[in-house]
Amino acid sequence: MTFSRARPGLNAAAVVLFAVCPAVAQETSSAPEYRIKAAFLYNFTLYTEWPSTSFAKADSPIIVAVLGDDPFGAELEAAVRGKTVRGRPIEVRRYGQPEDVEPSHILFFSNSLAKHVPQLLRKFANVPSLTVGETEDFTRSGGVIRFFVDENKIRFEVNTDAAQRARLKLSSKLLHLARIVRESEPKER
Repeated sequence: MTFSRARPGLNAAAVVLFAVCPAVAQETSSAPEYRIKAAFLYNFTLYTEWPSTSFAKADSPIIVAVLGDDPFGAELEAAVRGKTVRGRPIEVRRYGQPEDVEPSHILFFSNSLAKHVPQLLRKFANVPSLTVGETEDFTRSGGVIRFFVDENKIRFEVNTDAAQRARLKLSSKLLHLARIVRESEPKER
């Protein structure tokens, strides 16, 4: 597995990504971490295309779920309140245990589940869900997106092979901002 570095001009591209979420664009570096991550989750809904079979009806909601201890508090609801994506409302759900999880379009794995992440990701490997986490090996274990901190800024990496397995189409605008992880390439030494 190799990593591609984010391209130069990352800050300019971030402005484009967050143009749809002006409140985040105005945040300073002192903004709470999970307010920023909640805004990222909302923006991921704008730049991800799920298979049509992922929705029961044309106006079914996009489900954003948190699995495990919830680090967001009210920030996630605040990030999506009153917003729609392609005519679909966004609904937030929380699940304490993996066996409780119902189909979700975005599934955020809490750090409280860190030691179980590889097994849990295998369970969701072929489900059309954008899996998002923060643990060091999240994308290497088959997760689609991992948040990380670089130079005091929240960044993300995308495992494009995992996205393809989940039958998700990620916009080139989103991929342009990410550090890309590919399972199909040999590991860097």
